[in-house]
Parts: sequence; C-alpha cells; structure tokens
Amino acid sequence: MRSLLLSLSCACLLSLAGASTSFAAIKTVTAKPTVDAMAPGESVLFDDKKCPAGMIAKFTKAQKRPQMNRKCVHQ
Repeated sequence: MRSLLLSLSCACLLSLAGASTSFAAIKTVTAKPTVDAMAPGESVLFDDKKCPAGMIAKFTKAQKRPQMNRKCVHQ
C-alpha cells in the first residue's frame, strides 16, 4: 500500500512539472500587442525594433491594472 501511494504521488508531481512548463511558454507574436488583447499576467514577445541586437521586446500585461510593461530580453 505504501509503495502504491508513493508511486501515485510521484506520478502526480511529474504531471504537474510537465504542466507548469507548458504554462511558462511565451509566444512570439507578429503584431504589436494591446492591453485589450492580452489576459492579465500574460506575456508575449514582439520585435518592435527598439531593442539592442540579439534581444526582443517582452510585453507583459499587469495583473490588476489596464497597463502593459515592456522590457528587452535575450532571444
């Protein structure tokens, strides 16, 4: 019984680990993101040509405010 519970616990943890990496994926978009088009806390990458070479702009919508943050990140 103990080994069954242990193996079920491991299976649950592994499935959660796989799910968390899929939620962490940030997509690259071809049109400049708008506040209305994004969900709270969502992040997308968009090349707005304002970042240094080898970097891309990351836009993140705020959780509780209708505003968006922008910062340059490595590709």
